[in-house]
Amino acid sequence: MFDNKPRVTEKENRDYYLKVESYDWVKATDEILGLESFFHRARQKLILSAISKYKRKGKFLDAGCGTGLILRHLPEGSFGVDINPRNIPKAKLHADRAEVIKADLTKLPFADSTFFNVILTDVLEHFIYPEKPLKELNRVLKKGGILIGTVPGRSPLWKLRFLSSTRPREPYHRYYRRADLARILKDQGFKVKFLSHKIFAMEILYVIQKL
Repeated sequence: MFDNKPRVTEKENRDYYLKVESYDWVKATDEILGLESFFHRARQKLILSAISKYKRKGKFLDAGCGTGLILRHLPEGSFGVDINPRNIPKAKLHADRAEVIKADLTKLPFADSTFFNVILTDVLEHFIYPEKPLKELNRVLKKGGILIGTVPGRSPLWKLRFLSSTRPREPYHRYYRRADLARILKDQGFKVKFLSHKIFAMEILYVIQKL
């Protein structure tokens, strides 16, 4: 399960989110669709607590906002971007105070140093080359700005994921070791302020700062 070797190309992986994936994280969190609903609720609470603690005063970007799970809790005027065209109308509905844009995280339609805060909730694990979105997010983040994110850790509990019939079946899904994640983040020019396992080690919460 924890074999992270990609068995699809970058194009095949990207096409899945452009053409296939249709999971609604808000519905899966606010309702009870299966075991994953309890995980989504715990993760939502975790990321909102981190935002409250580490946020900077200024503009927010929810990168890979999905259907607006975290975006709906961000300040009015925040931006959400997602590559999935089916997510955009749902995110606009769930987060009606935000500006929602269809965009690729490796090529964002924003000027350099636009945002004080970037949220990246369980997004990085879907990239075969995570350096690409991290480089772009570094570009649009202001100096001293904060990026708050999560990725799946290597908890044995993930082996129970098969019990959920409604879960998305992504073509590529990486489970991170803390040391590997820290190295990738530092290599992209970020200072790691916090990085730790959470939710029975199923998640790694990280808070990084642009130098």
